Amino acid sequence: MALYSDSVPTPELPALDGGWALRPAGAQAHTYLASHPDGPEAFTVDVRRVWQDPLRAAYPIGAHDIAVRLDPSAPECAAGLLRALAPALFAADPRCRRIVAAPHEDDPRTQRVLADGGFRRVAEADLPGGPVVLFAAEPPHVAGLSTALDDMPH
Repeated sequence: MALYSDSVPTPELPALDGGWALRPAGAQAHTYLASHPDGPEAFTVDVRRVWQDPLRAAYPIGAHDIAVRLDPSAPECAAGLLRALAPALFAADPRCRRIVAAPHEDDPRTQRVLADGGFRRVAEADLPGGPVVLFAAEPPHVAGLSTALDDMPH
């Protein structure tokens, strides 16, 4: 029996702010073409639950966590897509506590796009495809929680 089931599907992608649009990329589930009227050619972005992704081995996941993978050749303006996508996904699934991305450790360009897109670097991990850097975005009600031991209830 799987740890997580299809009872927590990837949320429907909502409309995005800032002129960004996502449309399905053919028959590939969870893969979309991102475009902007003022931007370059469309690029691919993958959006799925973390439990459906090898990233599930990198940290203690939640059933509603979402993994985002940018095409490594995504333009710098993909940071704008991420700034629109994260709040839209949190609104589509209020139980989502984290959106994560894990570019290869030798991909500083994608790491910069993620940081510029509002994701913060949180850890490094070794996955079957090689070492990655884990980035996360959290909704304000989660990001604002203190993790200091003195603030924990006892």
